[in-house]
Amino acid sequence: MTDVQIALIQALQAHAAWLEVPMLAFSFLGEPEFYLLVIAALYWCWDTRLGLRLALLMGITGGVNEALKVAFHLPRPYWVCPEIRALGSHPSFGLPSAHAQGSASFWGLLAADVRWKWFTVFAVGMAFLIGASRIFLGVHFPTDVLAGWAIGAAVLLGFLALERPVGRRIAALPLSGQVLAAFIGSLALGLASFGALAALGDWEVPASWAAGALEQSGEAIHPLDLLDAVMASGLFFGFAAGAAADRHPGSICAEGKGSVRLFRYVFGLAVAGAIWYGLGLLSPQGAVPAAYLFQYLRAAVAGAWVSFGAPAFFARYCPGA
Repeated sequence: MTDVQIALIQALQAHAAWLEVPMLAFSFLGEPEFYLLVIAALYWCWDTRLGLRLALLMGITGGVNEALKVAFHLPRPYWVCPEIRALGSHPSFGLPSAHAQGSASFWGLLAADVRWKWFTVFAVGMAFLIGASRIFLGVHFPTDVLAGWAIGAAVLLGFLALERPVGRRIAALPLSGQVLAAFIGSLALGLASFGALAALGDWEVPASWAAGALEQSGEAIHPLDLLDAVMASGLFFGFAAGAAADRHPGSICAEGKGSVRLFRYVFGLAVAGAIWYGLGLLSPQGAVPAAYLFQYLRAAVAGAWVSFGAPAFFARYCPGA
């Protein structure tokens, strides 16, 4: 089965080289940075509720993906086959594909919210192209992508089934209880990956995988590093806790001209970037407890800025007219 998948990737790269630029573009549309750009635009400028739903869903699906990657601990194609060109790279394990899983969840929720037939077709097409791009770029086997789509759809269905009953229970809590619920949820997401890592025992990444990845891409791999899992956990907490603390959710989205909303968006992203990259300069190096704690706090602060800090600032200083 693996040989067939490798042959497929080689054939795509050899006979459809003109697809490299489009596939890189579609791959970017599956990156966390792209999702954050869209979520911030929705939350600050258009539909706060949809932005919040997307943020929580992507935090959940990201945490699930990180845990499953460690649980399966399988390689990426370019780690094990020198004939496959690494047109992209990533230090984590391959199964399931985070791009495929995230795209199924993200575009699936948008389609469920919009409920226009043409948009549903567009959303399915986007999820397909994002997943397919990862196969072409040599960073995922087709089975990684298929598993990602299936898991992303399952997470989405679970989210849609539970968001109302769980949301009503949490909304009935005082603010302290809502923040505590957000914290417990974020811990559950993070601990899933640490539990999967503990289950591996003394298993180590094969030296041939590390050598192959470095030779093909020029970048070292560290798939047992759980900083991305901690980041997803921290973002979930910061965004959920910040949204709970926002006393006027959605009020700024209904106000202001297009130019005012554009200013909010640009300013909000600039501050978010300053928080993320500024705190990143202070982060301890390596996968040590201090680094994990700092990564969690860094992500939580960035998430809280999006859902609470920026809306509070906009409501006071640039409500718009």
